[in-house]
Amino acid sequence: MDRRDFLKLGGTAIAAGALTPRSVAAATPQAQGGAAPFAAPPIPNVRIAYVGIGGQGSSHVENLLRIPGCRIAAVCDIRPERTDWATTAITAKGHPAPAVYTRGPRDFERLCETEDVDLVYNATPWEWHVPIMLAAMKNGKHTATEVPAAMTLDDCWALVDAAEQHRKHCVLMENCNYDRPEMMVYNMVRQGVFGELLHAEGGYLHDLRAIKFADEGEGLWRREWAKKVNGNLYPTHGLGPVANCLDINRGDRFDYLVSMSGPSRGLQAWAAEHTPPDSPKRREHYVLGDVNASLIKTARGRTILVEHCTNLPRPYSRIHLVQGTRGLFQGYPDRVYI
Repeated sequence: MDRRDFLKLGGTAIAAGALTPRSVAAATPQAQGGAAPFAAPPIPNVRIAYVGIGGQGSSHVENLLRIPGCRIAAVCDIRPERTDWATTAITAKGHPAPAVYTRGPRDFERLCETEDVDLVYNATPWEWHVPIMLAAMKNGKHTATEVPAAMTLDDCWALVDAAEQHRKHCVLMENCNYDRPEMMVYNMVRQGVFGELLHAEGGYLHDLRAIKFADEGEGLWRREWAKKVNGNLYPTHGLGPVANCLDINRGDRFDYLVSMSGPSRGLQAWAAEHTPPDSPKRREHYVLGDVNASLIKTARGRTILVEHCTNLPRPYSRIHLVQGTRGLFQGYPDRVYI
């Protein structure tokens, strides 16, 4: 029995993109007798091609320029002014000017076919994550992406299949795993401070209404997903850190989940209050429920609650709760009870 057949027995896989409301089953390759995880030899000086140099991409370019052993050898964006900015930033750090790709939204394919780089890293609108990563691996490059990696199960499997076929790393760059509170809690868990872990909670609770309705940046594409997908569109900010604490895929695994969304009201209310009466934004139809809650059961019997809310007025939170037999940590604000 291969992994796809195994997953079909339980319903739908929980993967890197949206958690839609339904039951889910998942298993690790090791649990099914698969091969050991892929490992690539270290690369002393990593040659990087960067695709998508907007808000997030420009921050990542700046971060990469601070890391010894990294060289940005190529840049790609549909806007020449963004590759011009990146070229200036790169050469100002004493590196050679990068190769530039600006011939439209699929010029990343020419980059992947042409450039001799080790890694293709992208921070583009979500619908481009999978095509860019597949093109990179097909052409012998490792690849990394901003979150979420994929928005459909077929695309999740396409990434897995390509990584295994081409023996290249395909990495979801979940930065929230490495914030200081998350690293502190992970260290406390490993030292046994909370005892045996029984339950965890995480989420992405962030009022993004103004960003979604902006006429620039993420406002040009992010609101579109609320028209066609109902579920948790952004699970890994909250799920990633607590999954690490629970040793997911390192001793435990997600078994199944139940997910549900409430009504869709927030974006409609924002449009009515903040856009002109004749704005086409007022006539948009949204299917994304304002609040989604997903309850996951692990193979070892533990529970995880994952929440998503980006369409309502609220303070920022990723919840970040781990509960053990000896105490708990709960974030936003940070609290420890032992």
